[in-house]
Amino acid sequence: MTIQELSGPWGAARVAELGGCVLSWQPAGHGEVLFLSRDAQLTPGSMWHGGIPVCAPWFGQGRGDWQVPHGHGLVSRVPWHTETVENLDDGATVVLTLPATQTAHLPGASRYPADLAYRLEITVGAAALTVALTITSPTQDVTVDVALHPYFRLNTTGTTLTGLEGVGFQDALRDWATGTAEAPLAFGEHLDLVFDAAPPLFLSDGETTLRLATSSANRTVVWNPGPASRELSAEWDQFVCVEYGNVREGAITIPAGGAHTMSMTVEL
Repeated sequence: MTIQELSGPWGAARVAELGGCVLSWQPAGHGEVLFLSRDAQLTPGSMWHGGIPVCAPWFGQGRGDWQVPHGHGLVSRVPWHTETVENLDDGATVVLTLPATQTAHLPGASRYPADLAYRLEITVGAAALTVALTITSPTQDVTVDVALHPYFRLNTTGTTLTGLEGVGFQDALRDWATGTAEAPLAFGEHLDLVFDAAPPLFLSDGETTLRLATSSANRTVVWNPGPASRELSAEWDQFVCVEYGNVREGAITIPAGGAHTMSMTVEL
């Protein structure tokens, strides 16, 4: 499976065509920013823990009255096509594309237009990483969930997330009970919260501080499996996931002939 290896005075990064997933970002003078599980298997048809997976055209277990065949959609399970790679002294850009014909064989694909098209632009440098996803629907109106699902390599139990104070949330672990964040979030137990806004955020474990921002997202998802995790029992304390997206009640409708672009920027 093709992996784009990028490097220069700015640092290094790796982008997998499978899933259109950023696997690694190591800015010059800094350690690895992203977490990749030691058990990650880059195998078509599967989705792994780590990097920045793309979730579309549904998120989690989806919406509505149907049971999704697997979590987080279709596009993370098939190879994307590399359109361009530009590697310069101050950074690099990779553009990947994916027509819906590449996902047509997967369960659940028939519920979405057969001509959906996806474009992912990834820009990396010494101080920032930006991922921008565009979904185009040429001939039909369609409602989709979309999220960028980064795993940040941090000391989980020492990490705090600020910027969501006063924002309402739904708790996936408590039958979508609602609440409001009243203080910076701390980690150390299973969390799965969907917040009703997507403001700029600061994520810090005392050694590394990341500033997160988005364009055109309306939800923030905060997730960590905690120490009782079956799949990540030995690694849960090495990462946190803070995701921007348009999910659940925030899903977006793309009109026929239209497109939607959502981006996420991570700054050191």
